[in-house]
Amino acid sequence: MRILLATYWCLPHVGGVSTYVYALRRELAQRGHEVDILAHYPDMKRYYMPNNGRRLEKAKVKDYINEKLSGYYAEQFPKLENWIRWREVERYCYEAAAAVFCLTKYDLIHTQDIISTRALWRVKPKHVPLIATIHGCLATEYRLSGEIRDRHTIRWRYAAASEYYGATSSDMTIVPTTWLKELLANDFRVPREHLQLIRYGMDVDAFVRRMEKPSKIVKPPGKKVMICPARLVPVKGHEHLLRALAKLKEDRVDWVCWLVGDGPLRQRLEHQARRRELTDHVWFLGNRDDVPALLRQADVFVLPSVQDNLPYAVIEAQIAGVPVVVSDAGGIPEMVVHGQTGLVSPAGDSSALYSSLKRVLADGAYRAALAAAARQHASERWSLRNMVDDTLEMYRKYV
Repeated sequence: MRILLATYWCLPHVGGVSTYVYALRRELAQRGHEVDILAHYPDMKRYYMPNNGRRLEKAKVKDYINEKLSGYYAEQFPKLENWIRWREVERYCYEAAAAVFCLTKYDLIHTQDIISTRALWRVKPKHVPLIATIHGCLATEYRLSGEIRDRHTIRWRYAAASEYYGATSSDMTIVPTTWLKELLANDFRVPREHLQLIRYGMDVDAFVRRMEKPSKIVKPPGKKVMICPARLVPVKGHEHLLRALAKLKEDRVDWVCWLVGDGPLRQRLEHQARRRELTDHVWFLGNRDDVPALLRQADVFVLPSVQDNLPYAVIEAQIAGVPVVVSDAGGIPEMVVHGQTGLVSPAGDSSALYSSLKRVLADGAYRAALAAAARQHASERWSLRNMVDDTLEMYRKYV
């Protein structure tokens, strides 16, 4: 098959979509399929196909579309918020760009978010099937970030409509968790029969090889290392982690916590770390490409998300054999069994998170037992082959 994997987001980036797309493409290519990728370039100023170098400057479509839509909205919807206008312009630009890259040559298109799904559904040839994978829920993320205050605003109605149309503008939509399936069905009225559960998978052998590579970051002598690889954004819950760590510091100081990732909250979180006198214990490492090597050195993995779907970071920690301490946000409870393959505490509850961290740091034998159970779970659950088999089976229903 000739397959297009398309996403509105930039590639590569730190996050699950990037991991999913590149792993899926590699496996599909190894099985003899021709696969292109369409995405934003990391600077978000152009669209490109990273596998073959084709690109289109965004300004070539955006300047024209912005001019036309600005006039239309000024006349028809003069009070429409810029927050909504900007998103509409972005979607129309993606539509135009996708058409330039020629969609007629593909046997199937597989989109990775609600924006690209809605856009490509409108411009693709009618005979080309479109499968979507939805990796999260933007509408609820907007509420958690404060961009949407409540459900009685035009922003919420727009975001909710975007979720519905993004999830239904496909022949079938894949979701990685039961949590997301139920959220889309219950809160956004997406028909359950239009949603198919296919969990993520990983190339375990490739990840283990990356673990063995050296890193410039070295575990401090005499310290236990906690690692939190996550974008510095509201949904990842770092503020709750810092509160828990401040309380933990009152009990013991033989630890450091590596925050791996970057994002708009970095300055705020660094300020909070200083205010809580955690600067010697909390290391902001930024975006890195050696996370597997860092996991190899870690004693505990922690992820305090307030919303999440099926984070690859948890999968990676389980493969690495690092005991996980996580929240019960989103689909995470579908990944971790409390007390068996990790410790799970209520999302947003820093006191409960502190108790879990204190418990797992205090008992080396318990850490080892959790790690062994998690590694066994990972070997059985996160098969890339199974994920691609199930995805191909779905493709063949429509091609």
